[in-house]
This record gives sequence, C-alpha cells and structure tokens, in this order.
Amino acid sequence: MNQKELTKNQSSGDRVIGVLVAVIVCVTALFHLWTASFGVYPAYFLSAVHWAMIGCFIILKNPLRFKGGRLIDMGLFAANIFICIHVILLQQVFVIRAGVYTQWDIYISIASLLIALLIASRVVGMILPVISLLFILYGLYGRYFPGMFRTVRFTLRRLAPYLYTSADGIFGQTLMVSAQFIYLFVLFGSLLELTGAGEFFVDLAYSVTGKTRGGPAQAAVFSSMLMGTINGSGAANVVTTGNFTIPLMKKAGFSPERAGAIEAVASSGGQIMPPVMGAVAFLMAEMTGISYGKIAIAAFVPAALYYVTLSTSVYFNARRENVPISSTKTMRKTWEVFKNGWLYLGPLVVLIALLVMGFSAQRAVFVAIIAVILIGFIKNRTNMTPRKIYQSIVSSINGIAPIAAACLLAGIIMGIINMTGLGLKISGIIQMLANGRLMVALVLSMITSLLLGMGLPTSAAYMILAVLVAPALITMGASPMAAHMFILYFGALSTITPPVALSIFAAAAIAGSNIWSTGREAIKLAATGFVIPFVFVYNNELLMVGSIGAVVLALITAVLGCVAVSMSLTGWAAVKLSIPGRLVLFPCGIMLFIARPFFWNVIGFFAAVIIVLVETKLVEPQREKTKIKK
Repeated sequence: MNQKELTKNQSSGDRVIGVLVAVIVCVTALFHLWTASFGVYPAYFLSAVHWAMIGCFIILKNPLRFKGGRLIDMGLFAANIFICIHVILLQQVFVIRAGVYTQWDIYISIASLLIALLIASRVVGMILPVISLLFILYGLYGRYFPGMFRTVRFTLRRLAPYLYTSADGIFGQTLMVSAQFIYLFVLFGSLLELTGAGEFFVDLAYSVTGKTRGGPAQAAVFSSMLMGTINGSGAANVVTTGNFTIPLMKKAGFSPERAGAIEAVASSGGQIMPPVMGAVAFLMAEMTGISYGKIAIAAFVPAALYYVTLSTSVYFNARRENVPISSTKTMRKTWEVFKNGWLYLGPLVVLIALLVMGFSAQRAVFVAIIAVILIGFIKNRTNMTPRKIYQSIVSSINGIAPIAAACLLAGIIMGIINMTGLGLKISGIIQMLANGRLMVALVLSMITSLLLGMGLPTSAAYMILAVLVAPALITMGASPMAAHMFILYFGALSTITPPVALSIFAAAAIAGSNIWSTGREAIKLAATGFVIPFVFVYNNELLMVGSIGAVVLALITAVLGCVAVSMSLTGWAAVKLSIPGRLVLFPCGIMLFIARPFFWNVIGFFAAVIIVLVETKLVEPQREKTKIKK
C-alpha cells in the first residue's frame, strides 16, 4: 500500500470516527433528557447505558497514538458495549438463576474490571486507577495482612462478579448517580454558558467590585462564585473566569503568584456552592438518605462564609500592600449590566424553585434546561445555532467523562471496602486515635480528606471519604449532614493543596507564575476557610438546622468571626497589625464562631474591637513616631 492510499484510508477512518462521536453525543443527550422527563428504567439499566455511551466516547476522543492503536481502540470499543449489554441481561436472568454465575459470567466480570481501568485512565489519569488496583489487590491478598487489616480469603472468582453486578460495584449506585443526575446538571451548565451567562456573571461581579481596593481580585472571587453555581469543577472554573480576571489582577498590581492563587482558591469554592456542588450533592443524597433539597440548603451558608472570608482576606491584603483602585473609565454600571442580563438568572431561579417545591432533581433540571434554551433564543439568538448547540453538548459530555469514569472506579473501591469491612476498620482507627475527642477526630479526618483527595475529582474523593471517614465522625457525635459536609469541604480544598493541586496548575499556567509559589499563596488565602468546617460541625445552625433566630445569630457571629480571623492572618485592620495583636485576634475570631454558651461570642467581639482600637489609636501612632525619629 503506497503513502497516498494509506492517507486516504486514515482520512476515511477519521470520518467514520467523527460520525460515531456525533451519534454518541446526540444519543447521550437525548437518552438522559428522556429519562429525566418520561422514561423510567431500573438503576442497573440506566448505569449500563450511561457508561456504554460515555466509555465509547472516551475511547474515540482519547485514542491510542501508536501503530495498531486504532485496532486496539475498536476492540475496546466493542468490548465496552458488550460488558454493558451483558450486565443488563445478567441482572434480568438472575431472577431465574437466583444469582448463580456461570463460568462465562466470571470471565466477563474479570474482563470488565480490566476494561474499566483501561478506559477510565484515559480521562482521570493514573492516580485513581492505581488506587483502584491496590484495593483489588487488598481484596485478594488481605488475608496476609497483619492485625486488624487482615481479611477473610477472597478469590478473583468471587470478587470480580461482585464488583461487576452488585449495587456497590462498577455499575452500582455511584455510576447511577452520574447517569441519573450529574450529566443533566453538566448539560445544564454547558447550555447556560452558551447563552452568554458566564460573561454576564463576570461582568456583574466586576461592575459591583471594580471600584473597591483590589477590585479585579474581588471580581475573580465573586465571578468564580457565580460560575460555581453552574460549573462544579475547580479547574474548569479557573480556565473559564481566570482568562479574564488573572490578567486584570496583574494589571492592577497583584503579583502573578497572588493573582493565580486568588483565582484558584475562588474557583475551588465552586465545588461547595449550590445547586451543583461539584455534582456531589446527589452522591451525598444517595449516601445519607437526606434529600437533595435539604443538602443544597444546608450547603449554602458554609459556601457563602467561604467566599465572605476569601473576599475579606483579599481586601485586607490589597490594603496592606497598597494595591491601587482600578480606573473606572471603562467600567460598566452594575444596574446596566444587570438590566441587560437579568434573564440569565431565570434558569437558576426555576431550578431552585422547583427543588424547593418538591420536584425531583431530574425533573427540575429538565425544566431548567428548557428555560435555558428559551432564554438563549431570547438573549443570544446568534449562538443558538445547531452547530453551537451541538458543540455545547460535546462540552457537556467532555465534562461528564472524567466524573463518570471516577464514579465507575469508585465502584471498585467501594465494593472492596464493603466486602472486606475496611471502612469500619479505618473509622475504628480514627476513633481509637481520637480517644473520644471529636476535635482530634476532625483534625485526623481533615488530613485524611486532603491526602485522599489529591488528584481526584471531588466526586470520587467524596465517595471514598464518605465510606472511610464519615462513619467515625458520626459515631463520635457529629450529625450526618455535618460529617458529610466536612469531608466534602476538605475534598474540594484538596484541589489547592500540594503536591497534586489541579486548580493551582491551571491558574499558574494562565498567570505565568511558579506553581509552588502560587500554591503557597493559595494556602495563605484559604487558611481562614479551613476553620469553617470545624465551626459548622459544632454549630449546626450554620447548616440551617434550628430556629430562625438561632440561625440568624449564628450567621452574624460567624461572619464577624471570619472577618476577625482574616484580620489576624493578613495582618491588617484599618492599619498594619503588630504580631501580638494578630496573635490575640485569632482566638477572638474563634470565640465568635462558638455557638454555645453565647458569652463566648460577646467576649470574642469586644476583645476584637479592643484589639483593633489599641492597634489604631496606640500602636500605629507609636510606630509612626519611631519612624520619624529614625
């Protein structure tokens, strides 16, 4: 075969693959919209069809690049479809067979695990597949482990079918949540961005905050918060808003490292911001039995406190470093921005209203998607062409691919944990080390969450932590909601903590800054936010649990506490603070967080006021006199 014929065959093959991708993209969207509106299917059917389409899309969009790679891809493509069809048929015949596996079923089960690892590694990297493989090895050889980590004997013939067919396996509850809820919310976000909502959020945030000290940084904080309501990925949020906000921050006088850090920390908070919450809210509902609506409401205050804390830290840093106020000549007025784009808030209002009214999350997001399309034709008709809508749907399937792959592999991990009882063992270790002290258990859980969350999508990190860590916190007195919110919070923050900090990598690339320097700045900025999860574990009013008066009081004192802690960590409060003043302000902020007894709030507030007055009226004038003498 000459070079011309080879090129012609390759071009023909590319066209066939292009058509296959287009078919998969369209069928995926239509299938999920159908299941959200009219179609009702068993969980195993929904999961299998979901992965059949997503897995095949991953193979086609991330092909092997070596000679013969396409042939391997096509074999993997066919094998993926086969294992998805077989698991559906197997679940149906189990009614007759009473759960008995044939030799053929066992071989397919073993192959399904290998296929899952090979496909998922193309979009989630090697960390999660390696962790999954280690868990499989633990299941097979755990009987040789010493002490409490020792297990009973499991063979591959027993383990593989369990992971293939059970509700805790690869086609189990974690992948079902991706199929039932997460894809629809990712599609909702992609379509909303197509209409121009993302640009509206950035413009609105900049028009509100641009006139303050360090205005572009405040715009980064609040535009990332708004984008977080529709985009649950920290790194994606960085790329979406950071391309606009990071150059503005650098122009305003922030160093590249500080600009990248602000954007990374702000974007990471999007994973705890309702209604999407990094797609974890639906997993949490499945794990805890608490309704999605209650979880979204409970998550709002901690997320708001995170951004209040970050905003005050950014402001104090800007004042401390004397960052100038940006020029307002080209800045649009807030009312003008809002008047031109208020319709973009419509789909979010529809979504939240339907959830509050008791509609299922599927039906609510289906109606919200229809609202997005209508508003797109009203506000930005030029974007609502078939080609651009198709590109938006492609964006949604690109967004769901790593999440679905993570959910698939999380099924392996959860299945092994349940088979071996590892979750109870890890919880037991935490309880033993804590020795009945909830605060010690929270610190251990925080460290575990940050370590296990490294390099993982938030959804995958949460699922592992929900099984390994949350039971220990609940046993030691934390409410189920608080325990699961705690691990979600630190699972999300793992995207800005070294050594695998995905949001930092994305922000540093845009800012042109050193990754490690940007990471250090991010940790400083997020330090105050690290306090918030500890607060709501002890103060459930911050999760909207309790009377209206108690919730309002807790919110006011928590905001004041956030401001006090931000002052302490940044070293600025009207004037530059002395070291002793900063050291005293920090516990004052912590006292404002304490819910009961109330006198701690009173002591913390008045002590903080006294410290600020002493610093401004006594310490600062004395410092100025010393400078003059010198």
